[in-house]
Amino acid sequence: MNGVVLWSDASHHKAVIWCEDQGDLAYYSHKQRQAPVDLHEGDLICFDLSLHQNQRMAENPQILEEAACSGLAQSLAVAQPDGVVSSSRAQGSAQIIPFTPRSMQKQRGGSSRCNYIG
Repeated sequence: MNGVVLWSDASHHKAVIWCEDQGDLAYYSHKQRQAPVDLHEGDLICFDLSLHQNQRMAENPQILEEAACSGLAQSLAVAQPDGVVSSSRAQGSAQIIPFTPRSMQKQRGGSSRCNYIG
C-alpha cells in the first residue's frame, strides 16, 4: 500500500498515514525487531498493511519520496466538502419510478432473459 504521512513523532517512531485506498488511516509504531524508519509529515511511503484489533497498521515502511506532500495535513484540516446538498433539498430532487412487483409481471413462458451466443 502507498500512503502519505500526516503526522509523526520522530522520538517515538510513530506515524499516522493517509492510505491510497482512501480507507481508514493507518498507524505506524516502531517494533524493536526492526530497524526504525525516520518518517516525517508529507513523506510518500510504501508499506505492508495489516489489521490488529480492528485498527489498520503500517508495517515495513519504505520512503518513496521525502516531503512529497508537505502541508497535506493542514490542507485537509481546513478543506470544505464540495457540493454538500441538504437532505431536504436532495429528497425533493429525485424522480422515483415505481416497479411492478414480480408477482404481477407477465410470465414469459419459462424463457430465459439472457441471450447466449455460442
